[in-house]
Amino acid sequence: MNTVAVIFLYAIIGSIETVSLYKNNPKKECVLYEIALLTAFIISLLLSAGVELPNPADYIRHMVERLVG
Repeated sequence: MNTVAVIFLYAIIGSIETVSLYKNNPKKECVLYEIALLTAFIISLLLSAGVELPNPADYIRHMVERLVG
């Protein structure tokens, strides 16, 4: 049920925002907005389906520890 709600809400928000964005802004900004919206949609869809996503802080901490020593 959560997955259906996520899809429905992103479809509504995406269609409303995209139409107004294409009317007023250059295409470059619109493409960047669409990429960000699609990324957020995929992450939300995975979370609503119960998929465990990795924590990026762990990778960042590991990289910093390797650089600093």
